[in-house]
Amino acid sequence: MIEQLGGAAEVARLLGYSEKGGAQRVHNWKTRGIPAEVKLQWPHFFLTELIDRVKASDDTQPPVGGSSGKEKLAHAVI
Repeated sequence: MIEQLGGAAEVARLLGYSEKGGAQRVHNWKTRGIPAEVKLQWPHFFLTELIDRVKASDDTQPPVGGSSGKEKLAHAVI
């Protein structure tokens, strides 16, 4: 993912990290993984696959059991 975005230095720049340590910080994610906090703060960079799947899902069908999410929410609130 980091390489697809242009490498550690470019990702650090995109996220607004300092030039001095930002690229090293991002480079470390290649081994340690991108922190969940960073993924949630910048979903359009790191969660694009998930966002695309949600957009492509067919949410016009009610959930199994026949009632809609709104009906379940209404029952939960009452």
